[in-house]
Amino acid sequence: MNTRPHRWNVVVMIAVAFVLCNMDKVNMSVAVIPMAAELGWSATERGLVSSSFFWGYSATQLPAGYISTKIGGAKVLAAGVALWSFGTLIAPPAAQTSLLALCATRVLVGLGEGFAPSAATAVLAKLVPSTERSRAVAAVWGGLDVGSAVGLLLCGPLIRMFGWPSVFYLFAVLGLVWVAAWPLVQPDKMDPDMIAENKKKEQERATRLALAQANEVAASALESVDETPVSATYAKLEKSLPPDGKVPWGEFFRSPPVWAVTVAHFCFNWGYYTLLAWLPSYFELALGLNVERSSFLTLIPYIAMTAMMPLVGPVADGWVKNGVPLTRVRKICQGIAFVGPAVCMIACAILTPAAAATAKAATTGVSAAGPVLTAVLVGLMSVAFALGAWSRAGLYCNHQDLSPKYASALLGITNTAGAIPGVLGVTMAGYLLDTTASWANALFIPTAICQLFGAAVYTWLASSERQSWS
Repeated sequence: MNTRPHRWNVVVMIAVAFVLCNMDKVNMSVAVIPMAAELGWSATERGLVSSSFFWGYSATQLPAGYISTKIGGAKVLAAGVALWSFGTLIAPPAAQTSLLALCATRVLVGLGEGFAPSAATAVLAKLVPSTERSRAVAAVWGGLDVGSAVGLLLCGPLIRMFGWPSVFYLFAVLGLVWVAAWPLVQPDKMDPDMIAENKKKEQERATRLALAQANEVAASALESVDETPVSATYAKLEKSLPPDGKVPWGEFFRSPPVWAVTVAHFCFNWGYYTLLAWLPSYFELALGLNVERSSFLTLIPYIAMTAMMPLVGPVADGWVKNGVPLTRVRKICQGIAFVGPAVCMIACAILTPAAAATAKAATTGVSAAGPVLTAVLVGLMSVAFALGAWSRAGLYCNHQDLSPKYASALLGITNTAGAIPGVLGVTMAGYLLDTTASWANALFIPTAICQLFGAAVYTWLASSERQSWS
């Protein structure tokens, strides 16, 4: 007999959507190599194609949060998957038409994928209790890492056997199948225990409001019996609460915990997106590896991150159940996700010049140290990615802690900041590489600086207390 709560069926389906999300993101990073050769693209044109996704992705973050709050995350998620799958489906004919047409399809993919985080957050905040939230968020956002790994693993063989258009057609069809299956899991259906928990919270909120009203009336009576009418007191109390259906944007931007999550999201994604874009080139250009080995080695850190996922959620939820304050749990998890990878990035910056030199010597038979240092560097990157998985129980849960009601809107804000490194970080890495000819200065040191800055801000300002405007 299956006793698993219904909400976990929904969580699994959202996780699958997130797998498809990153499969459709990384397919271009592999397919761009044969596409550029066939269509005669320059390096600048390759960069334009890669960055066009993030223009669409960043444009939908705030609208996604608002729309998910207004009409529900389940509908928005289905629309997002449908849109990015359509953009993926039409990419091959668009590429044959013009570079601009292909960029437009990647903007569509970015637009669709931009809806996914806020929509998923809205669904999870509605269906999943706080005691299970770390596991649910880790499972769903872990789908992104699984998608990166699966996409990198499948693209090479598919392109070799069926040509580069196959990675777009196959991944698009999988997305459209998901859209058809999504309503079958009843994503808006709540489990009885969650319904009871929500009723209890509403009763507690009503009690607190009644007590506040009584205290306000009593205080007014002590000051002057005739000075403040009761109706004015009630009007004052009502104004202090956001009206139903309206998102308190001003309160968000005056909230230090919201700024903590926003900064953390930007800093975490700086490392994630720049490494995602540049690792294959780093392995090929800095360490002298061929394209096939570069793609394989790029996969290893994502496998390490995926392997860490099953541990993160249960450990974090276990700390909460054992009485560790929720804010402390979030700070510990996000601290692991920042400080550990920063140390690894600094080590990579130190080792890369020696690895590049010995790798070059190894190809001529002068030295055998190149492969050893390459293995060390891959190991350091794998540790960095694995420790980064702890963010799934850190910043990615924090929106729902601060306000289940406005969690999707909050994620829209922070994900907008988190999308900026997709354009700025990737472009800046290329510019720094051209101007300094140093992978340490272009890739590893900026990433480490961002991670340490994010750790400091999050440790200082973060909180998991329900906010007064929630």
